[in-house]
Amino acid sequence: MIRIINGANRNDHSEELAAMHRLRKRVFHDLLKWEVKVEGDMEIDHYDDANPIYVLSYSPEGKLRGSLRLLPTLGPNMLDDTFPILLGDRAEIRSASIWESSRFCIEPEISQDRASNQVTIAAAELMCGVGELGLTSGLSHIVTVTDVFLERMFRRMGCPGERIGEPHKIGSVYAVAVAWEVTPDLLQRMKAVAEINGPVLAEPIALDQPRAA
Repeated sequence: MIRIINGANRNDHSEELAAMHRLRKRVFHDLLKWEVKVEGDMEIDHYDDANPIYVLSYSPEGKLRGSLRLLPTLGPNMLDDTFPILLGDRAEIRSASIWESSRFCIEPEISQDRASNQVTIAAAELMCGVGELGLTSGLSHIVTVTDVFLERMFRRMGCPGERIGEPHKIGSVYAVAVAWEVTPDLLQRMKAVAEINGPVLAEPIALDQPRAA
């Protein structure tokens, strides 16, 4: 199940947000050893101050198993402002119909359990949640900065996307910018691969609602 935390309901979900930031710290700082900003047991950066939308995947038992962050490319975003080298020869991406996904992460206990398909379900739910949001909001594309390992996982999930530029080594990983066209066919293909029936969003919502507050 996917829950959305946004500008309209953020004050009602402080515990969920704290759990998400702790998950990000475990994934990006503790596990992947990225150079990220840490505050206590949480990973928080300045893009979290830009009124983002958070997409969270929960197990049937209510345990957080993955999350990502969405930001409009018209405002501050990682691809244009932090990693423009990944754009190659292309100009900055600044469009009301293109949003950026960042801080995609899965609970390490799940991702390290190779006998379980929970990692696939959580990852697929997150991507399908973004797809459902994008379609109801009239988005044309989602862009992201990821590493080549996750890029391969996206392909296996039925959403290969298109590379915006060539990969570059950033820190300890080879990073690449990827764009997905938001279409009903892509959403249906991802759900078919993950054997997801019906909507994944706990409550229908469009992107023009969440950032009002």
